[in-house]
Amino acid sequence: MPDFENFPDDDEIALLQYIEEFTALYQEELGNYGENDDTRQVGIEFMNNVLSAAKALEVEEFNGWRIPDWDAAYSTINEFKLFTRSYVIRSQVKAARLVKVYSVSLDAPTRERVHSLITAIREVLDKADIEERKRNSLYGKLNAFAADVDRARTRFDNAMAFMIDAADAVKKVGEGLNPLTELVKRINELLGHAKDLEGEVKLPPPVERKRIEGPKKVEPTFSRDMDDDIPF
Repeated sequence: MPDFENFPDDDEIALLQYIEEFTALYQEELGNYGENDDTRQVGIEFMNNVLSAAKALEVEEFNGWRIPDWDAAYSTINEFKLFTRSYVIRSQVKAARLVKVYSVSLDAPTRERVHSLITAIREVLDKADIEERKRNSLYGKLNAFAADVDRARTRFDNAMAFMIDAADAVKKVGEGLNPLTELVKRINELLGHAKDLEGEVKLPPPVERKRIEGPKKVEPTFSRDMDDDIPF
């Protein structure tokens, strides 16, 4: 089962994680059945898991779907699997576009300059007269940003987290951290210049939340009578 205590803050990304794990569980359970066994119960459980997560996360694209009655289960489950796969692909494309918007590719010279500024910031923090809790918080955010600098694309979120924490520290400590302001400003200028060189990257258009007409709601009978349906 998914780790419900540690999931992404973004509801759509969280749902992608749950769908991935529910799909793996579904495939694992299908492996316990023979080619001609009735697998409707497993499919219904998969649908129920995904729909429950989507409802909890308020992802409205799944609002039109309902658990099918027993006789219509195979057809509805197959349609639901195709819809879910389509949702996953669309969400992954959207997430990839957002990552590009809120990150930047740094060339080797820029990386070196940013790392030299990060080293200078560490020296300032080492000498600053600040409480250990605050120093450790700044180090943690700075280390996360430093790791991002060496990635293919440097994300802005960890950079901003450090800059905000650093600004708060400068405000509280004063003169002892004044050099930090200039160093952070120079990093910000380097990131901004690199982003300008990339040109404009368009945000994905907002998702139009349309209710999808799913199967009519019919309470499942869960009869185990076998018929001529072909399992999938």
